[in-house]
Amino acid sequence: MSSSPPKKSPTRQPDRTNCMACATRSNCIVGILVPENLAIASSLVSESTFRSGDEISPEGEMASSVKIIKVGTVFGYRIGKDGRRRPIGIAGRGTAFGMYGCFGRHNQVSGVAVSAGRYCELSIRHLEEKTQWADAFREHLINDCIRSFGLAADWSAAMRLRTLVKQLAYTLLLLSDVQGNPVVQLPTHTALAELLGTTRESIVRGLIVLEGERCIAKLERKKCHVYGDRLLQWLDSALLVQPPNREINEIKSLKAR
Repeated sequence: MSSSPPKKSPTRQPDRTNCMACATRSNCIVGILVPENLAIASSLVSESTFRSGDEISPEGEMASSVKIIKVGTVFGYRIGKDGRRRPIGIAGRGTAFGMYGCFGRHNQVSGVAVSAGRYCELSIRHLEEKTQWADAFREHLINDCIRSFGLAADWSAAMRLRTLVKQLAYTLLLLSDVQGNPVVQLPTHTALAELLGTTRESIVRGLIVLEGERCIAKLERKKCHVYGDRLLQWLDSALLVQPPNREINEIKSLKAR
């Protein structure tokens, strides 16, 4: 499934933020600046809300600001050789979008929200004016570029697993990681289906399988508890005991439920 998500932009008015007291500080490229530089940066950072479906940073544009996810889940989208836009990874708190604009380069992916959340925004022009700490900030940006490559590599690893249920299990581990919490705010079944190239019904069946294995527990609304160690053990045992021809049997089993 590869339909492009709707292009919506965050519309709420930005608020000023207090970087020193931010709970995401340890994951943020602004928050890890030394205190004297952080005090300057905090006065330049604004905070905005976004909704599911909002486009955080369009692919191909030259960003005028860096947007750092504070709360919420965002999928990265990339336009393929056939001109269709597909999800290529998962991002969460601390992930920066628009950072290539600091180096005079265009966005390589689009960031599209799959949940409500908040991001902090720092103007690249303001960054260039604050030369006393801009070099330190750019060093942190380079580290975040490396981290973003790691996120894409994690997603590539997920897609190497042989069956949908294993891919879904790995996706839940990645969601828990980017949200920094074993209690995960799940994207919609439709969004997960697009991410994994399957149907909404198959996602529902896959979650039932993982719940039956006691790897996850459904909570209120769209939340579930991801038991990371149990899920990893299940993945390891499934990889060891399941030969390739079991993939077809697993799919048939899912359809029969």
